Amino acid sequence: MAKDPKVISICNSKGGVGKSVVTMMVATAIAEQKNKKVLILDCDSQASVLAMYEQEVEYYPDDTPLIEVEALSPRRVNTFLKRFGGDYDVIFIDIPRMTDKKADNPTVMLLYNCDGILVPVIGSGVDAIATQEFLEIIEECKTYKAEMEENFVCHGFINRRNLRKSNEETETELRQAGLKMFSTSLSDLRIFTTPSVFQSPLATAEGLRRFEPFYKEFCRKFKL
Repeated sequence: MAKDPKVISICNSKGGVGKSVVTMMVATAIAEQKNKKVLILDCDSQASVLAMYEQEVEYYPDDTPLIEVEALSPRRVNTFLKRFGGDYDVIFIDIPRMTDKKADNPTVMLLYNCDGILVPVIGSGVDAIATQEFLEIIEECKTYKAEMEENFVCHGFINRRNLRKSNEETETELRQAGLKMFSTSLSDLRIFTTPSVFQSPLATAEGLRRFEPFYKEFCRKFKL
């Protein structure tokens, strides 16, 4: 009997917040640490996740990636999940930037396939405003999921945290807007900019120290 995968998206309507890189890091950590079969559906027209995947696989042809990556048009995701979703334990949907926020837009509709959404935010006033607009879309999704009696959780976290006061101000604004924020965050460090499909961020001492608290909170919040 086919199982139901956990479908999650690390996304924000604003670009440049690190969603694709964080998706790869969390996906490889889950695959390695929990021995799960993990897929990333790259729905972005730029296909940056697929490009990183293919480049590494070509460079290390004798090694086996921890995860699978497949590029897919947003319009085809629902059908793909129905036909092949049961082949995986966890599926991440890498959602592109939303230029059209109407509910019937194929990119927006990707959210409705998810059991959970994690919103990465850079600590700045511009990002806080853009994210609050994105939360309106998520609220519509949450309402629909409740009507369908389907599980759905949403959290946010500060990505590339540094010592600037704007990080705390952004976090406070988003909490006041109703977004549940992670108690952990990811620092503005190079180790969080160069993911690998062959190695979990937890495979090195620095990665373990810097990434594990965030990873553990992710697994708790999304029940993995």
